[in-house]
Amino acid sequence: MKHLKLSAPVNRWDEAVPLGNGLCGVLLWGDGQNVKLSLDRGDLWDERIGEAENSPLWNFRALVDAARDRDMTLCHRLCELAKTIPATKIPVGRLELTLAEPLREAVYELDPAHAAGLLRDEDSGITALSCFCRADGEEIRLSVSVPLLSIRIVPPDYQGEAELLQQAGGVRSVGSLGYPPGREIDSGTVRGYLQPCCEGLNYGILLRELTRGEYVIRILRAGSMEELEGLFKVYSVSDDAPVEAARREHRRWWQAFWHRSRVMLPVPRFQQFYELCRYFYGSASRKGAPPMPLQGVWTADDGSLPPWRGDFHHDLNTEFSYIAYLTSGDFDCGESFLDHLTERIPVFRRHAERFFGCPGIAVPGVTSLAGQPLGGWPQYSFSPTNGAWLAALFADHWRYTQDEAFLREKALPFLSGVAEFLTALMKRDERGFYKLPVSSSPEIHDETLAAFLTPNSNYDQALLLRLFTDLAELSEAAGDAEAAARWRGELEHLEPLSIDPENGLMLSPDELLQESHRHHSHLMALYPLRLLDPAKNEALIAASLRRIDRLGTGNWVGYSFGWMAALNAYCRRGDRAARLLRLFLDAFVSSNGFHLNGDYRDLGDSVLKYRPFTLEGNFAAMQAIHEMLLQSSGGVVRLFPALPADWKRVSFEELRAEGGLRVSAELRGGVLIHAALRSEADRTIRLVAPGMPERRIILKAGLTWRWPVESSSFRGLAVHSEPREVING
Repeated sequence: MKHLKLSAPVNRWDEAVPLGNGLCGVLLWGDGQNVKLSLDRGDLWDERIGEAENSPLWNFRALVDAARDRDMTLCHRLCELAKTIPATKIPVGRLELTLAEPLREAVYELDPAHAAGLLRDEDSGITALSCFCRADGEEIRLSVSVPLLSIRIVPPDYQGEAELLQQAGGVRSVGSLGYPPGREIDSGTVRGYLQPCCEGLNYGILLRELTRGEYVIRILRAGSMEELEGLFKVYSVSDDAPVEAARREHRRWWQAFWHRSRVMLPVPRFQQFYELCRYFYGSASRKGAPPMPLQGVWTADDGSLPPWRGDFHHDLNTEFSYIAYLTSGDFDCGESFLDHLTERIPVFRRHAERFFGCPGIAVPGVTSLAGQPLGGWPQYSFSPTNGAWLAALFADHWRYTQDEAFLREKALPFLSGVAEFLTALMKRDERGFYKLPVSSSPEIHDETLAAFLTPNSNYDQALLLRLFTDLAELSEAAGDAEAAARWRGELEHLEPLSIDPENGLMLSPDELLQESHRHHSHLMALYPLRLLDPAKNEALIAASLRRIDRLGTGNWVGYSFGWMAALNAYCRRGDRAARLLRLFLDAFVSSNGFHLNGDYRDLGDSVLKYRPFTLEGNFAAMQAIHEMLLQSSGGVVRLFPALPADWKRVSFEELRAEGGLRVSAELRGGVLIHAALRSEADRTIRLVAPGMPERRIILKAGLTWRWPVESSSFRGLAVHSEPREVING
């Protein structure tokens, strides 16, 4: 696996070498003598909400009244209330090292196979520094092989001025949090910093030198300063494993991670980007650790609080951040988020009752780690259908894993709770169709009256259609025929999507998209919800994409390109998908692989030139590659359904498909050379692949069907003793 190499100086945190273990993160950057390790911990959240929720304006009635009376005053007041909420992800601080002698040709490297960051001198071949976030623990290990002048802990400037630093993203100074001064500790081989924050939150940095040049770094969190001081004392003398033993266990974890699946692409930059995105999953999202917010475990280290508070946006960002783990088989990475949502159900039920006055599960569009509503543009941050998009993630997780316990204990309770809320909130019109009190389509028309669309927008309608469809399917899978029949009946009360014959999918029943826009929310039914089969809706898809082409990419951001690439791949348009991915990589991706939202290199692909780092664009693009290689739905598995014309040699090993399938395949010269499918249960599927007729295949539990039958080139797969295959049956 190719190393990522960044020639020094690396002058920005968002171009640094990223390391992580799900809970903690490090950004390694600097020049040939001065080295920075920006530190992060995923559960360091200031959860203060203030008095916003107690305001009489903090309720859904304000939105309904604003839409009815065409009065934005109430919406503006909701926005102003949201700005009073202090809650935010907080930065930790950094370590700064000064080498005794500068390196002549310094290069910062990421070794993704072993999840290690390196500082090397290309001139001498010396590795001056190496660092890793221990995969099987919470600590960070640092090894320095050259003499140091100094090493010091640099905390954020919590005593600085309180000010708004940047309007876009609402970026505030860390001084705006009003924290008291922290305390430094230095006892020779152990140094530290303890920071009191707010009620229930205090954190510390511990730097301990085990042997000469070998350090353990811990980021500690505690509910009180007394508890924090106790933790610091314990870890100051703890029996930490020698570095080689720690490195050995760390590498063993990552070896197992990379062994789950593999993709081999003919375009080197696509290959490296794909591997980086998978690496980001392994580094930033682990079962048992907090899920990824906007920046994962790499909170901005530029003297400010993170853009958009580093929060959880549930009208695109979290959903696309967790769109690609299924096909790569990184199920535990996704379970971090789904477990988080399950644990927050009581908070979401409280929000449904307090804000909407309804039973059930209502997920705020913008939340803290604790699930508390943070507000924002109210048409989207309080959209009633946010939970329905998240519900689709639960349904898809079950489809890919076939985990019966997950189906009954997590998926169905979440989907049912969201549906309980929405059916209580909606009313049926004179024709018997469900209508929402207000409707929108993120983030069309921004924060204006025009953002209130005629109910139901295609965004909302697609989510309702998907929710009730999923509930019917999952209820039937769980053996609840009565519930399945009920949800099929509810589908009868949902109108079809709004379609214009010339322009395809509309925003709402009476409005077309009229301008270039970053959020393709009106196309949700097509992708990522996959309610529309490309083979059966060619004219609709062509019209919808022609409309997008006419409006252009001027107001797109990075994730818009990743989303549209995945959509085109899903629609079997591989050349368009690859072209969009190239534009994405050229204009919107940092040298370290981070998605920076804006056309920061000013290549002319967007009018937005800023560079806030968020992760969803990475995983949208990763999923676009998956859609090129493998698609599955309704018992049909498609191999290489959307390859660009010039991709002649491509392969993948043990990617996952719906139904709990593991799939491997290789294409050479545009011809399918090998294919292998394995199921954990008896299952019949239809296989569609280049250069062969559609096949009906009977898979037996635990055995592998291969094509050609004598093929044995794929690792770890057992073969049927007798091929079981019916062609075109």
